[in-house]
Amino acid sequence: MSPPAPRLVVPGRELLGPGDWPGVFGRSAPLVVEVGFGKDTFLLEQAAAHPERDHVGVERDPHRVETFLERAAAQDLGNVLAMPVSAELALGLCFGEASVSAVHVYFPDPWPKVRHARNRLVQPWFAREIRRVLAPGGVLHIATDDVPYRDQIIAVMGGGGFENLLDERWAAAAPHGHETAFERLWRRHGRDIHHMLYRARESVPTGSGG
Repeated sequence: MSPPAPRLVVPGRELLGPGDWPGVFGRSAPLVVEVGFGKDTFLLEQAAAHPERDHVGVERDPHRVETFLERAAAQDLGNVLAMPVSAELALGLCFGEASVSAVHVYFPDPWPKVRHARNRLVQPWFAREIRRVLAPGGVLHIATDDVPYRDQIIAVMGGGGFENLLDERWAAAAPHGHETAFERLWRRHGRDIHHMLYRARESVPTGSGG
């Protein structure tokens, strides 16, 4: 029997390289990643519902990571763990090419002031790295309640070689049916929610790097 996966994974310590996930989990399985899980339980629910998949949560806030791992331990989930690192480090260095079946990003910080917009997660580098790590047929689930950020996501992902699989440019409900804590909160406040579901096109437009 394979040893249980460490719940906290730090690059260079438990994770020896971007291709080491089978070694970390003790098996080879489809890999699902959530970037910025915050206080939500989405990834824990996914891990419980899909024991055939392995799940990695990325969150730089150490207190949120600690709470997340306590919940995972309480549910005895051996197929979920967390990385206490930034999205840039995780996506840029911790996952091999075509190694991830799905990436989830829910309500990233909108940085609403114009002078701060460059701090938003979804930038050309993000589209480039998502395209690199997604396996053939892999998808990116992303949602926001911020209209300017929604428009930036559409522009960046479209220019980065992705197509939106939803009928419209966005949808009011998550394709997988799960409402995150933020989504429930914003709906109570009357905010519109914008869900997008992206898959990489076969060819990348020229000039899409960043």
